[in-house]
Amino acid sequence: MTGTGTTPAAQWRVDLDDYVHVLEVYCDRGQAVAGSLGGDAVLIDTDDGSATALGRHEMGVLSAAWSSDGSRVAVGGQDGCTRIYDRTGAAQGAVAASAWATALAWSPTAPVLAIGAGRRLLITDQDGALLHDFDDQPSTVTAVAWSVDGTRVGAAAYGGIGWHDVVGRRTGRRRRFEWKGSMLSLVMSPDGAWACAGAQDGMVQLWRLWSGRDLSMSGYPSKIERLRFRHDSRWLAVACLDELTVWDFGGKGPRGTAPAVAAGHDNHIEDLAWDPSGRSVVTGGGEGRTIVWATPTRAGQDLSPVVELESDAATSRLRWVSEDSLLVGRADGSLVKLVGGLQPVVQ
Repeated sequence: MTGTGTTPAAQWRVDLDDYVHVLEVYCDRGQAVAGSLGGDAVLIDTDDGSATALGRHEMGVLSAAWSSDGSRVAVGGQDGCTRIYDRTGAAQGAVAASAWATALAWSPTAPVLAIGAGRRLLITDQDGALLHDFDDQPSTVTAVAWSVDGTRVGAAAYGGIGWHDVVGRRTGRRRRFEWKGSMLSLVMSPDGAWACAGAQDGMVQLWRLWSGRDLSMSGYPSKIERLRFRHDSRWLAVACLDELTVWDFGGKGPRGTAPAVAAGHDNHIEDLAWDPSGRSVVTGGGEGRTIVWATPTRAGQDLSPVVELESDAATSRLRWVSEDSLLVGRADGSLVKLVGGLQPVVQ
């Protein structure tokens, strides 16, 4: 069985003005950026919890992303503005759009930022200078993701995913993976083999890149907004309502298999995250519960909780700082760092 020998302790707490809607960590430098629906945006030292205020987004912070080398962090808001800062919090540039900046992603290979704002996919340099403006998206961009080689950007929207070439002789061209419905989330497997999207109609749709061959995981009762691959691409975690499912991408992939299942929440799961070692995955629910689950060992497994933490406020965002330290954002605006007792001990 699994369990832990100690109880996680709160090392520090930072309070934002409202629901913690955005939380992203750059582990190598011990920094995090957090944003609230009230408009606060802060840069945080994850060692001691000291915080530097960034520019406010008066109608709420919607997105944030760290560059691959940690030298830049971008923050986007409902005001249509995306601001870019260096790691000290000094402003480096800004990109204005007429629609909400709902999705941000930095290239994994270059200091280049992708911004989803309304029906536009904007590509800028590290200081906000515009490089490309794909302003003819079929509907509002809900998520963006880069190919692992940094040559293409995917934009999810109603009707599927458009992959846009932004590097090399094919720059400006695109390829479309069609879907009859609205895509709400988009992730790439770290090995670059799969693009995975969650849909409004309760489907998880996969495309094998770049052949375009697809695979659907159906049967979910509601929309899919939260899904993440483990760092080695072996497991895909999917949240739907109050249940976590984890699909095995080892061997020939998930086709014809059943997912591992974890049911421990009394309300919808707001966020999930794999720990850096891949030993566990954490989920946070609208009822205020944060649960750490041991990574499955086989497809179809029923998962048991390793740690369960209760709060009066809903858990809104989760990010690991290290293998045994975790940031928990909540609906009351609090952001807490938990340390110790977060990993399974096999007995």
